[in-house]
Amino acid sequence: MRNKYSVLTIVMLNLLFLAYAQEDDEKHFSLELYGNMIYQHFDYGANQRATTTGSKDDNRAILDIPKFALEPEFSFTKDFFLEAEIEFEHLGTGSALELEYEEFGEYEFESEKGGEVQLEEIHLNKRFTNELNVRVGRFPIPITLYNKKHKPMNYFSNTPPESEINILPSTWNEIGVEVFGSAFNFNYNLALVNGLDASGFSSERWIAEGHQTKFEFVKATNLATILRLDYAGINNLLFGGSIYYGNSTGNRPKPEDMEGIDAHVTITSLHAQYISDPVIIRSDYIYGNLENSDLVSQRNARLSVNIQTPRSPVAKNAIAYYIEGGYNIASIISIPTEFKLYPFFRYEYYNTMKEVEKGIFANPRFERSLYTFGLNFIWNDEVVFKADYSSRTVGKGSFNTENTISVGIGFLTSVIN
Repeated sequence: MRNKYSVLTIVMLNLLFLAYAQEDDEKHFSLELYGNMIYQHFDYGANQRATTTGSKDDNRAILDIPKFALEPEFSFTKDFFLEAEIEFEHLGTGSALELEYEEFGEYEFESEKGGEVQLEEIHLNKRFTNELNVRVGRFPIPITLYNKKHKPMNYFSNTPPESEINILPSTWNEIGVEVFGSAFNFNYNLALVNGLDASGFSSERWIAEGHQTKFEFVKATNLATILRLDYAGINNLLFGGSIYYGNSTGNRPKPEDMEGIDAHVTITSLHAQYISDPVIIRSDYIYGNLENSDLVSQRNARLSVNIQTPRSPVAKNAIAYYIEGGYNIASIISIPTEFKLYPFFRYEYYNTMKEVEKGIFANPRFERSLYTFGLNFIWNDEVVFKADYSSRTVGKGSFNTENTISVGIGFLTSVIN
């Protein structure tokens, strides 16, 4: 029922915004939507621990609608506006985890809805000058290329860069305040947001599951600061870097289990992008450090099974990087100008247990390289057909190679403008 009411509320708000905007020429409402659908075939099993050499050979496939999103924007004035993003993910499953102090502080897991519908973004934006603007609310934090540009048109493969979403939260949004602008050919972002929850850190995904999504409320006992700087003074080229820094112990469900212990997360990212028809090249490099990772590992191992966290050892350092490139061959093969055809290639490497503290085993299964190549066939910059093949090598030992074939469709369009 809650899910149905959420959808109804979204529709009613959109209609109210539209009606209100029509009464005043200075007010404006727009609506953008995007999403994707994919088919994937795997020649390996889902359990990488099935044998001493990794996953067993298999022949399995999935169909999925990973994301359908609505992005309403309402302008109160030309310099003051509200943006939001409502996502429907995987047609999927949703749940909530609550800490019931009336039941001796136990964790209570409740299934609340049949499909996951969430307010991914909602923020107020005020433009003052080109050099100074302010954003308040829940927004994508300004780190990496993919996190700022996560729509299907902004990456070649059917799935986002695996190296990034297996080390950081996928589409990483937090609540806080951001100051941003442009000056002297530089774009900058400075944000203060809620921090991560160290109870979700793990061997396989480092700090990715520390993103606060399990509980009804987002804790802000520990805050994090993000600084991003991009140079845009060369036509078609963007390059820069970002840094994230924040403690993560105060946001645990029961922070007293790490009272007096800090676990600051530091993430640095270097990125570059060149887009000029017919060439697109993107690259990102991510390196992370976790303070007192050995103590985080010890405390996480003692957590209640009801909290549904991995409770596995956490690395001190993690690393990820990728480079991808595509070339539009539409003009070469003389197809209509509304179409683009990009053969592409991407190489990725990531290791969620790059360096560990004494006494922690750096599992070689979590060091991975991935080669992906395929085609993007784009119509009017609104619809894309994607087909790709990827091959993943696991660890430094004799682990089995994992191959995936993916076919899918993505779209991005404005329905009200």
